[in-house]
Parts: sequence; structure tokens; C-alpha cells
Amino acid sequence: MKIPQAKEFLGAWREVAALRQVELVANWHKRKRFTAIVKDERGCIVEKVAEKIGLTSYSEYYHTDTIFYDKAADLVPEIPENQTWVRGIKVAFEHEHSYDNKLYEEISHLLILHSQLSVIVTYPPRGDFRDLPHLQYFHSIIKGSPRANELDGNENFLLIFGYLDPLEWKGLVYKNDWWKEIVAP
Repeated sequence: MKIPQAKEFLGAWREVAALRQVELVANWHKRKRFTAIVKDERGCIVEKVAEKIGLTSYSEYYHTDTIFYDKAADLVPEIPENQTWVRGIKVAFEHEHSYDNKLYEEISHLLILHSQLSVIVTYPPRGDFRDLPHLQYFHSIIKGSPRANELDGNENFLLIFGYLDPLEWKGLVYKNDWWKEIVAP
């Protein structure tokens, strides 16, 4: 099984979100409904993204919003029916409405999971991402972790910023020197 790539994830995210664009825009300020569309309801965006990249999603696994795994490689064998226990995580996903200083909680959580790709979707104020408050702080959290060089080399810590008017998704991957904007279809 190949390692999921940030560019592939971002492309799948954009494609699936485009199919739900009308719903997303209509519910942008209704957090509970918006979150359901993104990660909670049957057929939600994360479920469809997982399918698109050839994985299976599971919500609320040890306080992680969603994990993506490969059934053949990652499921613990011989477990009771209707239970999900994994021995590896391909993608760990967190969704956070509030882009603010407390995003450090999601970042630190993802750092200790050792998934092959870590993804946070959040909604900062519109503008040049280089000028966003807290982005330097978030970068310093990762840079100070034992995984910093791995995350830089593999480009496998992805921030997806969602913006309204027009609806668009911007992707940034962690690099040791700074965040790098990625381009995906």
C-alpha cells in the first residue's frame, strides 16, 4: 500500500467538497450541520475522500475526528465482528472550525499519532496565509517535535484552509523552513 500524499488528499478533498458545495455554503455558519456534512453523517466528505484515495474511514477513534486505514494492512486480525481496531493509521484527520491559537491541541494530537499523513481542515480569516496570526506558532510546534525532519521530507503534515465567497480550499504542508503551499487539481 502506498503512502497517502498531501497533494493527493487535497485533490480528493477539493473534488468531493465541490460535489457538496451548495450544502457547504448554505450551512457555513451552522456549525453542527456543517460538521455533519464534513465528518459525521453517512456519505460525509471524509468518507468519500477516503474512498477516493482507496482507504476506509472511521470516526472518533481515540478522540481523533477520523482515521483512514487500509483494511488489509491496518486492521487487527481476528477481532470480534463489528469492532474496529487498527495497528496502523494511513491518515489522521482533524476538523476544527476555529482557526485560533488553540489549534495547537489538534497539531500536538496529530504529532503523537505517527500516521502516514496528518491533516487538519480549518477556517482562518481570508488573506495571505503568510500573514495569518498563529501560523508561526503552529510551525514552531512541529519544528520542535522529533518528527520534524520526517514531516518535512515526506511533506506529510497538511493544513487545509477553507474560505467562503467564493468557496475554496488552500493546502499547506509543513517544511522545516516554513509552510509550503501545494497545488492540486
